[in-house]
Amino acid sequence: MAFRTAFFVTLMVVALGFVSAQTTVDWTLGKSYTSYSTQSFKSGATIVFNYDTSLHNVLVVSKADYEGCTTSSPLQKFTDGKSTVTLKQGAMYFICGTPGHCSQGMKLQVNVGDSGSSTPATPTTPATPSTPTTTPPTDSTPTPTAPAPKDSSGAVAVQAAFGLSLVLGTLFAFMC
Repeated sequence: MAFRTAFFVTLMVVALGFVSAQTTVDWTLGKSYTSYSTQSFKSGATIVFNYDTSLHNVLVVSKADYEGCTTSSPLQKFTDGKSTVTLKQGAMYFICGTPGHCSQGMKLQVNVGDSGSSTPATPTTPATPSTPTTTPPTDSTPTPTAPAPKDSSGAVAVQAAFGLSLVLGTLFAFMC
C-alpha cells in the first residue's frame, strides 16, 4: 500500500510539472520591477503584461538597450494592452518604449533557466520607488510593431488535460 501511495504522489507531481507557469505584471509607472531579476523562471513559462495602451507598450530589448533605455531597435514590440511573452532560456530584458518611462524605472529583467532546471517564480508585489527620476530617453524613434504573440492558453489547457488524465488513469488503475 505504501508503494502505491508513493507511486501515486510521484505521478501527480510529474503531471503538475506539465503545466506552464504564468506570471502577470501590472506594467505602469511608479512600481519597482527589480524583484523579478532575483527570481528564476522556467523556459516556456509566460509573462503577461497588463497596461494602458494610451500610455505604455512593452519592448523586448538587448541587455545594452535595457541598461541604456534605448528604444530604437527592440527585438519585439507589443502594444495590445495584455501582452503575453513566452520566456526563452537566458536573460530577457523588457522596457516601456514611451519616452522617459524606462529611465523612470519601467524596465524589467528576468533570468530564465532550462524548462526542467528551476522552479517557476511567484513574484511578490514590487515596492514603489521613493523618488522617480526624469531623464529623457536616449532615442524616441518609432519602431514597427511586431504582431501580438499567440495566446498560449490552448497549449497550457492541453498540457493540463494530459496531466489530469494521467493522474485519473493511475488512480483508476489502483482502484481496480
